[in-house]
Amino acid sequence: MDKIFIEEKRHVEKLKTFVKKTLSNLQEKLKAVGISNLDRLKELKTEGEFGPDFLMFLEQLHEKNASLNLKDKFKRLEELKYLFTQPYFARIDLKDKKHTQNIYIGKFGLSESGLSVTDWRAKIASVYYRYRYPQKDVYYDTPGGVERRDLLLKRTYEISDGELIKYYNNDIQLDENEIIIDRIGKKTGGVLEDIVETIQQSQMDIIESDPRQICIVQGCVGSGKSTVAIHKLAHIFFNYPNLIHSEKSIVVAKNQILVGYLSTLFPRLGIFDINYKTVREILVNLIFREQIQIKTDLDTRGNLKAFKLKDLKKLYVSLEKIHGSFEKKLSDIFKVTEFEPFGGYKYSTNMSPSENINEILTELEEELVNQKDELKELPTDSIKAYLCRENIKSLRKLVSKLSEMKNEIKTSGVPELAKSFGIDHKKSLNYAESILYVYIYLSLMGIQKHPTYEYCVVDEGQDFSPLEYAIMSKVILRGRFGIFGDLNQSLDPSGIEKWEDLFDIIKEARSSIRFELSTNYRSTRPIIEFARKILAPFTEDFMPESINRMGPEPSVKLVKTNDEIFNEFVSDIKKDAKKLDKSIGVICYDNLLFDRVSNELKKIIKNEGQLVILDSGTRVNYIPKGVYVMNTLNSKGLEFSKVYVLGLNPDKITDFEEARKAFVVTTRAMNELVIYGVGEHEKTNRKD
Repeated sequence: MDKIFIEEKRHVEKLKTFVKKTLSNLQEKLKAVGISNLDRLKELKTEGEFGPDFLMFLEQLHEKNASLNLKDKFKRLEELKYLFTQPYFARIDLKDKKHTQNIYIGKFGLSESGLSVTDWRAKIASVYYRYRYPQKDVYYDTPGGVERRDLLLKRTYEISDGELIKYYNNDIQLDENEIIIDRIGKKTGGVLEDIVETIQQSQMDIIESDPRQICIVQGCVGSGKSTVAIHKLAHIFFNYPNLIHSEKSIVVAKNQILVGYLSTLFPRLGIFDINYKTVREILVNLIFREQIQIKTDLDTRGNLKAFKLKDLKKLYVSLEKIHGSFEKKLSDIFKVTEFEPFGGYKYSTNMSPSENINEILTELEEELVNQKDELKELPTDSIKAYLCRENIKSLRKLVSKLSEMKNEIKTSGVPELAKSFGIDHKKSLNYAESILYVYIYLSLMGIQKHPTYEYCVVDEGQDFSPLEYAIMSKVILRGRFGIFGDLNQSLDPSGIEKWEDLFDIIKEARSSIRFELSTNYRSTRPIIEFARKILAPFTEDFMPESINRMGPEPSVKLVKTNDEIFNEFVSDIKKDAKKLDKSIGVICYDNLLFDRVSNELKKIIKNEGQLVILDSGTRVNYIPKGVYVMNTLNSKGLEFSKVYVLGLNPDKITDFEEARKAFVVTTRAMNELVIYGVGEHEKTNRKD
């Protein structure tokens, strides 16, 4: 047997022994929490992975057992369980002038004298991702500056259930796409999976980029945008623990389907307490927490498309004028002889007019207390006492004037500015109108009670309107956004037109960096070529490049009617239902088929847990082996091993909007794609 294999196998066993011991010790400590509580945690986790109920119960336990630091211990417990089955996936040997380090890299770190695993997020681990083969003078960043080493060995392992299966050394002859193809070939789809073992350099550039600036990623379909986004969060929390915290960060997605889909990956990367919401949920929280007195009908979408970037810029100009007006009003007040001694405050346009007044009022209230305290110590008939009494009178007048000015902002300033943009706050406001009104309210009044998030990831960023980005920017600290999307997958007519627009919208952003991902890692080459042909008549931009993973040609079946589409599909899906060993996406391109197909599949899929019907307003539990039913919009961002598209005729696409829809649904497929459409012939089985 290979001597190196035997040595590596022993190393795995040593680590497993250590992990087992550490795990046992930690479990003993957790018994202090109580067996019933731990059983409840297990039950909640089984019901829905790490859903809201689980996190709420964990938070309650954490508060009761603060000295035990329960949240960190539970997180470590999950990490150790993973490390027991797969302690590491790679090794690099680095040599400086005197020493050689053997560095094993895993999903989570582990350290014991003479025995350690380096977390994939550590700076030194970036050498594994950035250099394809052993070479001299490689470098990596550290807090103390750039370190240079010679890379003597780059080795990758396949470990399953704690057993070393094989290893291979990466050298210049190795095509690393083969590793990726092998890994993708084992995926069933239906759930997001981590990519810590196969992160590419272009993806690592995004993951490691400075989170203190806005990061915009234009990623072609299947390039791993969403997965990279979540890995970036994991990397941030590891490397910037004092600057950005997971519980104070947020992931924003277009609907509950994507929110739930993305959230399945967090715990597998050691993230248990991040926030994830839709813009609608942020809006509801703002209205409630800031006690904004408006009536809303958020289920009525309104015309977001009508409020374009030029309208937002017009609003910004109006707000600048209002700032100028209040700066002058305040300046004029303190020019009055009576109030001049209490001046000296500098107006800040980084705060709302109301917040500026609040700052002044706070200082004046403090001064009022000081004057009253001083008056108590002075002889009643002294000159100083007289001056104190005069100061108190002036301060009270000043406080009254400023309080009245602040109140007028709320009662008349906000409604008047809203009215100039067509919003009547006395009526019930739809979703679009509510966002605009709340944005105006916050711009003039500021945020008092709603949390400000330290970092925000936006998924499917092309589908958010300028107004939605504007309201998001109100609750994100200093414009710290990671925005991931693909303009070729724009299905929302109100979405931004180009990424450059974001620089005009997110005013708080200090600086920015742009990335582009052009390689599709999801679909087979025949599926990608088919999808490219759909877009080709309308654009050449941001086309996906295949990694040359082969598979069957997409099948297009054209029939006369929707009834025939339904019958053909039912016949085919019954064959799949006999052995559901992968994820299958059923996309009703024609919405008229959705209810009929959903009802029929309830009869065909015997195990109801293996049938998931996607609704944009509901979060679901995602499974790797099952059938998902959805319409076109709800398919965004998801992937399935096999996809059926019902009601699409690729030959009848006449405009870019329709092409984008067809492009989105066909590229959900990883391995197999079957399309049914209404065409001229009774039945064809065409392969492009």
